[in-house]
Amino acid sequence: MPSTTMSVNRLELLKFMNSGDLDANGHHTGMTGLIGEPLAVGLILDCLRQEHPNAACVSMKVTTGAKKGPRLDAWIYDGQGTLYQTEIKMWGGNAIGGVYLAPDTSKEKLREIGQRQWHRWIWDKEKQVFQEALVQKVLRPMQRPAGYESDAYRVEPLLCLWWLVHPDNTDTNWTTVPLTPAPEFPFPQVHIFSLTRYLMGLKEEILHLELPLLGQRFAWLDRIFPAPPGP
Repeated sequence: MPSTTMSVNRLELLKFMNSGDLDANGHHTGMTGLIGEPLAVGLILDCLRQEHPNAACVSMKVTTGAKKGPRLDAWIYDGQGTLYQTEIKMWGGNAIGGVYLAPDTSKEKLREIGQRQWHRWIWDKEKQVFQEALVQKVLRPMQRPAGYESDAYRVEPLLCLWWLVHPDNTDTNWTTVPLTPAPEFPFPQVHIFSLTRYLMGLKEEILHLELPLLGQRFAWLDRIFPAPPGP
């Protein structure tokens, strides 16, 4: 999987996505279209590698094997036998349902906001399902990536959200939610990872992340918009 290690300013990223800064208005859709999925994968890997250094992005092509049908965003291997079929939603603070967050928000307030976001916009408590089909598709079994066809690798769904969400009352960035398996959605559980909560829990100002495909995208930008020749 072609990847480039890049430096990311954690505080500037949070400011751009969550603060409501007027200078960011009108840029979120374009920017997240370019950097969103690679950035999310890089942060998932950063989290997993704290305990499992061999975690890796296996592929950013996730399908059922059919020409049509649902598509997800990444296959991520945790280095310990689990493959995560991963759906990424980079909805920022300016999106419908989004929340602007100050960097000094207390853990108690973050937990309160995260639980409200989860139940209001993501999870149907009565039906015990995701509210949106665009999110629900993470529970559809996908075709395993090449080299990981063996049942020795356990497949589990992972929903990665930019939003601050807390499915329960714990103060964590990664939560496992139990499910009632159904023929179309046979998984017994789904993992939820909040990028905002993860970033707000870190101390470093600059992160060094492995970002799949992003180096190639920037290289194309350099080719399309070459620097003017020097004097």
